[in-house]
Amino acid sequence: MVETITKISNALTSLGASVLIPIFIFIICMIFGAKLKKSLMAGLTFGAAYIGLNLVINLMMTTVNPMIEIMVEEWGLKNDILDVGWAVGSAIAYSTTCGALIILVSLGVNIIMLATKLTKTLNVDIWNFWNHAFTASVVYIISGNLILGLIAGAIHAAFCLVMADRTAKRVQDFYQVPGVSIPHGWAVTSIPIIAGVNWVLDRIPVIKDINWDEKHIQEKWGIFGSPLVLGTVLGLILGLLSGYWSDIPLLLSSAISIGAVMMIIPKFIALFMESLSVVSDAAKKFMKKHFGDREFYVGLDSAILIGHPVTVAAGLILIPVTLILAVILPGNRVLPFGDLASLAYFVALVPCLSKGNLFRSLICGVVIMSVVMLICTSFGSSMTEMAVSAGYTLPEGAVDITALSAGNWLTWILSKIAGLFA
Repeated sequence: MVETITKISNALTSLGASVLIPIFIFIICMIFGAKLKKSLMAGLTFGAAYIGLNLVINLMMTTVNPMIEIMVEEWGLKNDILDVGWAVGSAIAYSTTCGALIILVSLGVNIIMLATKLTKTLNVDIWNFWNHAFTASVVYIISGNLILGLIAGAIHAAFCLVMADRTAKRVQDFYQVPGVSIPHGWAVTSIPIIAGVNWVLDRIPVIKDINWDEKHIQEKWGIFGSPLVLGTVLGLILGLLSGYWSDIPLLLSSAISIGAVMMIIPKFIALFMESLSVVSDAAKKFMKKHFGDREFYVGLDSAILIGHPVTVAAGLILIPVTLILAVILPGNRVLPFGDLASLAYFVALVPCLSKGNLFRSLICGVVIMSVVMLICTSFGSSMTEMAVSAGYTLPEGAVDITALSAGNWLTWILSKIAGLFA
């Protein structure tokens, strides 16, 4: 039985988000009564937008990763726990029986919470259930108890749905994505941190009035406030910090590539909106007919949020800031590297919860990354042991490894509780 479930789980995750989510979009549209043509186009449009978005993000990572390597080397960073990227967390997530079962558990939690009206979100982002699986596997490995692992994964899944509901309206209004919520397993854990930082900032004179939103930036900075020019300038700054002044063609091409990313990404977000409007319209008609005025959200990956210029700008600015933090943060042993080019994902929800304020996005980003690195430090060599037991091959010269995406406070708390039963 477990073997069969594992095979089904592996088959689903092997499809990848760019295939899996469009299939679910199509199925949902059909269930809600949309016409075949509209349902098919909604699914295919979403898939095309997702693939396009990832191509542009890969361009940004390809451009930024060499800069990160140079900064790490030139700045002489010697922290002994190397961030090797999200793949290590994914390897641990599905390496256990507990992790293999988590797709069914997470879907079960979602169905029960929808039936009991504890959530309005139907989470179709099955690809990112690996976050729940990671929590479940960590707890299982620490405690040796399958039931505790599954309970931990279920708690993570339920927390995601609750947080997705609480932020749905702001996500929809700010990003103009109708009928959508974000139950992403890592993104939702940033919400309490963002709320706490904003609460503090709202009580500090002068600071509380600083507003660097997109409109303000464009008005005050003129042409330098446009996404294309702002991205190019940020690319120049990152290039100079990486020592590219000795290679002007490389400096300019890198800068223009980053500027292009900031200009092109919103085009793909518009395609997401086109696809999701079909889902939203069909869902509204279906729910009104069968359930009165009950609201319903489609839960999606936080990737659809990172096209906002403030998010991309914050992610780029935070790269050197996070490296500096790695040196000065008391108690930190993590050397940010593998996930560093993906920092926009770590602050994906900040702009909509901070009214698009770049200043607040950066402050929240600093706090988020500090929490992430300290949690990864707390996991210490245990993360390396789990990764090796999962079959992950350590990079040459690495002593201990981690992933910034594993720096999840909910996983950490549940793992500490599990330790009491070890």
